[in-house]
Amino acid sequence: MSLAKQNFSNVVEDSINEQISQEMAASHAYLSIAAFMASDGVALPGFEKFFREQADEERGHAQKLIDYQNKRGGQVILQAVPAPDPEWNSAKNAVESALQMEKGVNKSLLRIEALADENNDAEFVRLLRSEFLKEQVESISEISKLITQLNRVSGDGLGLYLLDQTLLEHGIHGVAGEV
Repeated sequence: MSLAKQNFSNVVEDSINEQISQEMAASHAYLSIAAFMASDGVALPGFEKFFREQADEERGHAQKLIDYQNKRGGQVILQAVPAPDPEWNSAKNAVESALQMEKGVNKSLLRIEALADENNDAEFVRLLRSEFLKEQVESISEISKLITQLNRVSGDGLGLYLLDQTLLEHGIHGVAGEV
């Protein structure tokens, strides 16, 4: 047992390991979407860039949880990351898939926040609220706005090209109208 472990229940420790796996699975899924966007049949470099950045962000979340688990005296147990299911037939379909994934990650974070609260782990609750849950709300909002923009351009023509170029040059904030 770690000398650092204090007020850190096994239930919370296990849930952190599960969340690490979920964040890594999301990172893999985003890499897969980025590869789809980069393929010669799709050729959307702005979307590719956006999804590569999302993959990095999710991997960063996993690393934060690994670092936190170690800081609290928990044991990091990495699990196999399942292969993503690349069943996208359009940019819009891939972005809709990403939105559902983000909502699933958010649901999982809310579940472990409740577990941490039940186990009187105020420090972990604070971390989840200040860093993870806030970012999830922002990601869900950004991806939702991207879907709205994709609905406006409806299809694979000039509108999609212009949206992709905006993503490439200005990132999601240029598309979502945020500052």
